[in-house]
Amino acid sequence: MKIFKPTHIDSKLQSDWLYLHEQMPPDKWYHLPSFCTASTWLGMHQSLRRGQGEIEHLNQNYQNGQLEWSEYRRLLLGRASSHYGHLHGHHGIEDHHYFPQLRLREPKLNKGFDLLDSDHHHIEAQLEQIQALLGQLRYQENADPKLADALYHAIKEGGEWLYRHLTDEEDLVIPILAIYEY
Repeated sequence: MKIFKPTHIDSKLQSDWLYLHEQMPPDKWYHLPSFCTASTWLGMHQSLRRGQGEIEHLNQNYQNGQLEWSEYRRLLLGRASSHYGHLHGHHGIEDHHYFPQLRLREPKLNKGFDLLDSDHHHIEAQLEQIQALLGQLRYQENADPKLADALYHAIKEGGEWLYRHLTDEEDLVIPILAIYEY
């Protein structure tokens, strides 16, 4: 049997959890029919990556002096609210609908799903911290470099976790969804 390696360089997945890549390797994922759940899942993850990238870009632009405080505040509050609401809802659907079904379908991957669940808890804790900072930003009409710096670092750290998590989740989940035609 061929050994498969996780896609993300900092992956927390074990190679032996990727045995379904034999039947459904990553290079076939983007050729799946657009109506199947696996394609929808990949599209959702791309949307989450794009949303995270947008708020990181806003933070970087403010740090570089390319945005005034009022514009930064307005844009970040709007985009972060949308992005983090989307992320929270996505994780809720996974935790309460998909993961329980997928655990039953592939019980050998339960430790992998435990890892993804642990990631969700960690990411939700990060979101709480970010939401608290955004709450401060909502009422801070005057430029506050310390708050902007705290947001920059919290969002950047959250993004690092999110990008790795999304890739790990795809490595584990997409083959199951595609093979079993969810």
